Amino acid sequence: MYISLVSLSIGGNLMCTVEVKLPEEELGGLVTLKFWNQGSRAGQFHLSTVIYEPHSDAGISAVAFHPGKNMAVSSSFGCNFKVWVQSLALQSSDGKSQSGWRCQSVGSYKKKPMTAAAFSGDGSVLAVAAESVITLWDPDNNALVGVIAEALSPITKLSFAGDSAYLMSLSQSSKPQVAVWNVSNLSMQWSYTLFAEAACCSSSKSEFAVLSLLSCPEGGAPAEQDGIILIFDAENSKPVSSWSVKKAKGGSIAFVKDGPSFDANTDDTRGGEASLLVYVNGSHEYVIFDPLKNEEPQISKSTRKNIQTDEPAPIGYASIYGELPKLELKKEVSDIPFIPSDRPWETIFTGSSHALPPLTKLCSVFLASLLEKRPVTDE
Repeated sequence: MYISLVSLSIGGNLMCTVEVKLPEEELGGLVTLKFWNQGSRAGQFHLSTVIYEPHSDAGISAVAFHPGKNMAVSSSFGCNFKVWVQSLALQSSDGKSQSGWRCQSVGSYKKKPMTAAAFSGDGSVLAVAAESVITLWDPDNNALVGVIAEALSPITKLSFAGDSAYLMSLSQSSKPQVAVWNVSNLSMQWSYTLFAEAACCSSSKSEFAVLSLLSCPEGGAPAEQDGIILIFDAENSKPVSSWSVKKAKGGSIAFVKDGPSFDANTDDTRGGEASLLVYVNGSHEYVIFDPLKNEEPQISKSTRKNIQTDEPAPIGYASIYGELPKLELKKEVSDIPFIPSDRPWETIFTGSSHALPPLTKLCSVFLASLLEKRPVTDE
């Protein structure tokens, strides 16, 4: 089992995860959608709702939360998407209030796989990618309100640039593309042909970042492939800034709001809330920095070390109960001493079973005890 997708709400109080249980010998595969509520401590979440196979036997391509209400969307390769809402709190028998998530609506477009989904900044528009076509929906009424022209290849990532009307799409197939679409007039603003590993948009400004891979040098390992982070303003195709990074293969990026926990001396001269960028490389090391400043990043940590990706995952009995302990047999086992008695039938079967003499000795003594010995006379 592995976690394929994780999504957090903007406030950080809700979380959604997608767990995939791999089939064993083509049997037993399962996709589970789970909703979590934030606990009393930071980073603590309590399980709220478990939904088994939310899209039948199809895999889930994306999950996203509504920015202003307890609503979420999940898109699937099974040619549909579902809008989930949190039900009202219910009073349980033990006096505690409980709440769960339920499906509010289901949508599809020409029986095409739904490959990405995202809410607009104000939550009034839901964008869902039907392979290379971007469809726009009213999330409350589940009504199709618009369709944007096709991209070059199937879209794997959708994200609105802040509160603006610009929508960023990312395609990662043999025909890669990073495109910006104007939702107001349903047209493409501009696009680039980039081999992008990841992309993200700021929640407060019309800027977004793209992690692009550079060509791997001869003899170099693909896992250590370097890359470049490009910062764009949605209205202009010229990058605002760029950062060279190492180990970009398998990496990711995300915007976070600046705060005292990051840098108490941060002075936002751009107006509004400052946005910091988090970059996680392929070795699970991350750095937090201001992408629009020329200062060297200072905050960097490693979350995991010595990760062995080639180690096979346990299956069957070991995946549930763990590996069985290895028992080491003693090389030398001393024979159990055997001392016959005059009346062996009284003590022959007494004591623990593991302390009994071997059967070969027991049998001969037991049979001898049943026979009557006669004196031998010389004739």
